[in-house]
Formats: sequence, structure tokens, C-alpha cells
Amino acid sequence: MALDITSTSKVAETVLGTELTVATGDQGTQVWLYVFNEGGTNLAAGHVVMRNTTSTGVKGVITPAATLIPVIRILGVAQHAILSGYYGFILRKGIGKVLIGTGAGGVADVTALTTIGAEAGSAEAFAAGTTAPACVFGMSVAAIGVGATGNCWVNCIG
Repeated sequence: MALDITSTSKVAETVLGTELTVATGDQGTQVWLYVFNEGGTNLAAGHVVMRNTTSTGVKGVITPAATLIPVIRILGVAQHAILSGYYGFILRKGIGKVLIGTGAGGVADVTALTTIGAEAGSAEAFAAGTTAPACVFGMSVAAIGVGATGNCWVNCIG
């Protein structure tokens, strides 16, 4: 069976933590990570996903609202829906979409992003001196409006 980065399933189709590399032409390479959505919330495109601390496996949950999460815990960003209790791939590294929260306005091009968004799973602009640099997981590659998803460079290591 060939793995598809957009498929989800109730049963594992490969080993948790499997990474797939996809060439995307001029945008470079994407790295996708196979996870289990262990949280009680469905993941949607643009949601930031963190490692669940109650598990030693590659089991993710949506990041909580208004909370800085160190990048060492961030697994990646969902690029499509993954229901609670389902398996699927999230973007670990490369160009993809991220949800910007409504708490502090949109973000400009080339803005570092952290997990302190007003809504669960959302990101906000990194503010030097007010948020921890260890929580930066990506950078916008175009302006992204309030409450919208837009293009960003993702580099997650959790």
C-alpha cells in the first residue's frame, strides 16, 4: 500500500513517527510526520499540533489557546482535517498553511510565528521581549490576515 499524505484512518497505516519527504519544486522539500490525533479535538488545516505529554509515542494534540509551547514539543501543522482518534500526516517542515489567531491582528510577510494564538491551534507573531524565542516554529512567507490561514515556512522538531 502506498502512503498518501492526505489520507486519514481509524487504524494505523504505518508506524507512528514515519516521515515522508515530498519535493515541491521551487518551494523546496516538505517533510510530513505520521501522527495519531490523541486529543478530543478534530484537527483542521492550519492547526498547530504538539506532542501529547501523556504518551511516549508520536501522538499529537492541538495546541491550547494563548499558550507558548516550546518548539521542542511542536510536532507540526495540520494541512487537512484529522479527526480525533484518527491517524494521518501533518507537515513537519516546509511551506504550508498555518492559522493566525484573532488576538493580536494579522501578520506581515517574513514574521516569526509562535503558538500564543487566541484560539486553540492558532499562531501569532513572535514579539521580541514578550514571548520566548524557543517557541518560534515557523515564519510567514506572505501576509496572513486575522483568523485566516496563510502560507508559512514550518520547521518543527518535536
